Amino acid sequence: MDILEKLAIEIPCSACGGRYEVTLKQVLLSQEMLHEGCPVQIVDECPPLAYSGLVDREIIQELQTVWGRLEEKARGAGGEVKLRSK
Repeated sequence: MDILEKLAIEIPCSACGGRYEVTLKQVLLSQEMLHEGCPVQIVDECPPLAYSGLVDREIIQELQTVWGRLEEKARGAGGEVKLRSK
């Protein structure tokens, strides 16, 4: 399971007042775009870049590593890691 697709941060929109979820995968992609040299300076030109500062890249990578280890251990015991909705 890609934990970064399953976990999201809910953020408010200052323009419409709604609340929207941004997955950790979207945050990481935004950070990768900046790291790769995306030349956009104004967030309005590329909305995904606004996500880059929501969570430190290191935290996302640590979570992904720990989640992978957890899944590995569960599989070793014949099990599977599940996310519960409650």
